[in-house]
Amino acid sequence: MENNGLHEIVPGAFLGLQLVKRLHINNNKIKSFRKQTFLGLDDLEYLQADFNLLRDIDPGAFQDLNKLEVLILNDNLISTLPANVFQYVPITHLDLRGNRLKTLPYEEVLEQIPGIAEILLEDNPWDCTCDLLSLKEWLENIPKNALIGRVVCEAPTRLQGKDLNETTEQDLCPLKNRVDSSLPAPPAQEETFAPGPLPTPFKTNGQEDHATPGSAPNGGTKIPGNWQIKIRPTAAIATGSARNKPPANGLPCPGSCSCDHIPGSGLKMNCNNRNVSSLADLKPKLSNVQELFLRDNKIHSIRKSHFVDYKNLILLDLGNNNIATIENNTFKNLLDLRWLYMDSNYLDTLSREKFAGLQNLEYLNVEYNAIQLILPGTFNAMPKLRILILNNNLLRSLPVDVFAGVSLSKLSLHNNYFMYLPVAGVLDQLTSIIQIDLHGNPWECSCTIVPFKQWAERLGSEVLMSDLKCETPVNFFRKDFMLLSNDEICPQLYARILPTLTSHSKNSTGLAETGTHSNSYLDTSRVSISVLVPGLLLVFVTSAFTVVGMLVFILRNRKRSKRRDANSSASEINSLQTVCDSSYWHNGPYNADGAHRVYDCGSHSLSD
Repeated sequence: MENNGLHEIVPGAFLGLQLVKRLHINNNKIKSFRKQTFLGLDDLEYLQADFNLLRDIDPGAFQDLNKLEVLILNDNLISTLPANVFQYVPITHLDLRGNRLKTLPYEEVLEQIPGIAEILLEDNPWDCTCDLLSLKEWLENIPKNALIGRVVCEAPTRLQGKDLNETTEQDLCPLKNRVDSSLPAPPAQEETFAPGPLPTPFKTNGQEDHATPGSAPNGGTKIPGNWQIKIRPTAAIATGSARNKPPANGLPCPGSCSCDHIPGSGLKMNCNNRNVSSLADLKPKLSNVQELFLRDNKIHSIRKSHFVDYKNLILLDLGNNNIATIENNTFKNLLDLRWLYMDSNYLDTLSREKFAGLQNLEYLNVEYNAIQLILPGTFNAMPKLRILILNNNLLRSLPVDVFAGVSLSKLSLHNNYFMYLPVAGVLDQLTSIIQIDLHGNPWECSCTIVPFKQWAERLGSEVLMSDLKCETPVNFFRKDFMLLSNDEICPQLYARILPTLTSHSKNSTGLAETGTHSNSYLDTSRVSISVLVPGLLLVFVTSAFTVVGMLVFILRNRKRSKRRDANSSASEINSLQTVCDSSYWHNGPYNADGAHRVYDCGSHSLSD
């Protein structure tokens, strides 16, 4: 049932299918598995549900699948697995790649799949803290070759890009044996986000990282998490003296939020993880807030009215909420906003109207959403945008001129669904790019990708963040297409154009220059529209004149034929008339007996 656009499976839909052993519901738009979704599939052994929009799985979703061994859930939106989800299910192969998992608990989840023979966990935003210790220990105790791929830390920043199996307990949980674990840990300085200069190239311990671009120190893919804004903690955080100090206007801080004075002027209001469901609930309203943190709450939508009192905002963090709706012109009054975090939400479409007013925005993070569509002109509302984070979404294409008028320096598009990216009208607009991350997309290594490949070659490894691996065709699967030649990728094209180009090269230089841009697909396949349109018009006009000429020729021939027939008839009559007249005048009009002569001239009877 793959590739059908299914949105929902009604519980009990499979009743009566007791003999089915394999079920393919991949590449649909299914958002949840509920209890009894698979009721009736008593003998099911193989379930493939990858590339859906799956984010909610009920604890009893698989309870009827007592023979299920292979479960494929990669490339969905799963952020957590419920307790007892695998109870009574004999899973041996589990694919959870490309989801939004930050941790996997041992109790009531991992402990329920003791017979695991293969598990895939790549491309999840793993939070390498104390909570991941149980996963690390579990992976060390399963069969040696059971883990396929790598578990790479995305947070905290000090472990970013590091393989989990290369970490120690002290790395994951440095405070475990030194402080009372029941007390909240103070924020690490390197994890404090506040306004400041935009990120610079990778640095480690204050020194520039001169490792091979696109690779982590331990050989894995480097994730561009350092594109986050990291700056000095405010004076209030550093000294603690201003914590919960009343704002300058004497009003208390809204709800359970904490307010700090920023050196100079303005307030930093921290409402992270305060169970906020709407910005309208934050009362009283403070007019001089410059940094507003609302991460890890339960906000479902944001509207224009929510930001009327926050005109001085410079930084706004709305990450990890449930935001699916942004009212048009919501940010219209935030003319000074420079940093906007909306990652880990449920956005599916981006449009210009949603970001109207953000004329000074420099940093936009919308990773880990469900974005499938970016409308033309979306980023025109942000002419100063320099860093754009769009990874881990559901994008398959980008509109023409999507980056027109925007001078991006860093762009993250990894872990989407791009099979290729057009150069003309899209990539050729990235004239200021210094870092771009494109890994984890299902690249189709055929003729259509050659221009994109040549564009990437011109950028070089200093700009490309990671390897680009082919997904199709099967003979190039998982191969880095930068290491493939153009004639390997597109043999049918080069079989036609290479002899001509080689001959031309010999005539001009005396040598056959192969492998250069002179014989590139990009140069030979693109025709200027200024040449194409007049050419087509010329062909059309020529064809029209030809048809008209043929019609005129046919009509004239018909007229000539009719004239010839008429002239022939007249000529015959004239000749007959001449013969008759001649006989008349030579013989006289009378017979010898004095009677009138009658001459029979064919059909004509002539008498005097």
